[in-house]
Amino acid sequence: MKEHPQKPDFDKALREHMESITNRDLKKFAENITGGSTMYTIIQNGFAFKTPEELIAVHDRWFKDPDWIWEGSVIHKVVGEDMAMALIKYDYRTKPGSEPFSTWLTYVFQLQDNRWRIIHDHNTALDFHAFERSAAQSDK
Repeated sequence: MKEHPQKPDFDKALREHMESITNRDLKKFAENITGGSTMYTIIQNGFAFKTPEELIAVHDRWFKDPDWIWEGSVIHKVVGEDMAMALIKYDYRTKPGSEPFSTWLTYVFQLQDNRWRIIHDHNTALDFHAFERSAAQSDK
């Protein structure tokens, strides 16, 4: 009888991914992204990136900014045999002392090579105008 490897701990994978964002650790962040060629990442203004490479490139630029603060909390999760999802609410500040705005973030994970990897990422700003103002500030 063939033994199956033990399924990795989803909570640990999710926690490590959230820490990769807080710590601006691009290598760890990229390790959590699908090995497939398609990955939709929908951002607050409705634009959709379509590949893991685009998502990683955006985070590479973002992680180079030393001023922002990202604070996420897991609100809900569902874990199946080879798929899982996590709903996260995060507060974001462009710099210490700036007004935060909140965003819903939904991640869909799939087990790939016995590792939980993100296959879909969807952001929705709770206050889109606050998101717009922060985006304008970060472009300067």
